[in-house]
Amino acid sequence: MSKLYENDHGFLISHQQYINELYKEMHPPVEISSKLFSIRNQYKVQKNNNKRTVDCIKYEALQKEQDNIKSKFSIFIAGAKQVLNCYEFNNKDALETAKFVYNMTGKALVKNAHGANVGSATIKSVNGSNFLFPENSIFYSKNVSDIQTHLNNETYDLILLDPPWWNKYIRRKRKKSGDAYNMLFNNDIKNLPIEHLLKDDGMVVVWCTNSQQHMDSLLTEIFPKWGIKYIGKWYWVKITSTGKPVCSFSLPPGKQPYEQIIFGCRGNLCTIPFNSKLVVSVPSAIHSHKPPLIELIKTFLPENPACLEIFARYLLPNWTSYGNEVLRLQHESLFVKV
Repeated sequence: MSKLYENDHGFLISHQQYINELYKEMHPPVEISSKLFSIRNQYKVQKNNNKRTVDCIKYEALQKEQDNIKSKFSIFIAGAKQVLNCYEFNNKDALETAKFVYNMTGKALVKNAHGANVGSATIKSVNGSNFLFPENSIFYSKNVSDIQTHLNNETYDLILLDPPWWNKYIRRKRKKSGDAYNMLFNNDIKNLPIEHLLKDDGMVVVWCTNSQQHMDSLLTEIFPKWGIKYIGKWYWVKITSTGKPVCSFSLPPGKQPYEQIIFGCRGNLCTIPFNSKLVVSVPSAIHSHKPPLIELIKTFLPENPACLEIFARYLLPNWTSYGNEVLRLQHESLFVKV
């Protein structure tokens, strides 16, 4: 189990521990590199002194939401500290390891492929590189615009998406270094055929940035097109190993130590009471390496649910994973032998 601590406000989870559980029965057993999670100090966010004065009225709702998150987090982390480390150092190991992994996985990208691992976790060679496959996993390394072609007549109890939302910062980064991913406009995301892939009593979970424009588009355009009812949100609060937010809370719309997890549903699931929660964890140093949520949301789902992740960059047992970098974070460079 990756759940380390829980109270009324949320969950403390370990992404690292969850991944290690998947591969502990392999021969030889492997673990994901602990260096990727060696986030021990807060990141410093560079302030732009040339920015115009923040429109306090425009961002009043975001500030109120942030104040609520900060209050919940303060109460939550006081109880969770019993299972956290108490020393600080630096993030050098994490950042250097992430850079190495990103370089290695970029050289070994698997494109236009489809496969499955039926049985226990294993390691296999694809195009001359080694990749780990969790048990009973299916993958499509395909463009999301073709998803209905490949998943024709398939429906799922849960569809999880981590869209590459259009973002000015990522755009600048890509232009400068070529190191970022391709982004999609909101209309591209809306046009995904989720309405045909989700079961009548299904749930959709979307990782969303803190952009109000993205959130508004999701609720007023994307969910209605998918035939989805919004039921609530959780917040992924990223912390150092000592329990501090990975960066300071900033005045909206500045950079925050949290991201939003948006829930939508169809059918009987919409009658389930839904409470806002914090999902607190030490993040991987690899960009957009999100923690698995299945242990936290499985209580909303039927036994042995059919689950699909779109824009996936790693695989999960008993899931179908779809994306043009779907095997990237399964590459052997992320793992070490035990």
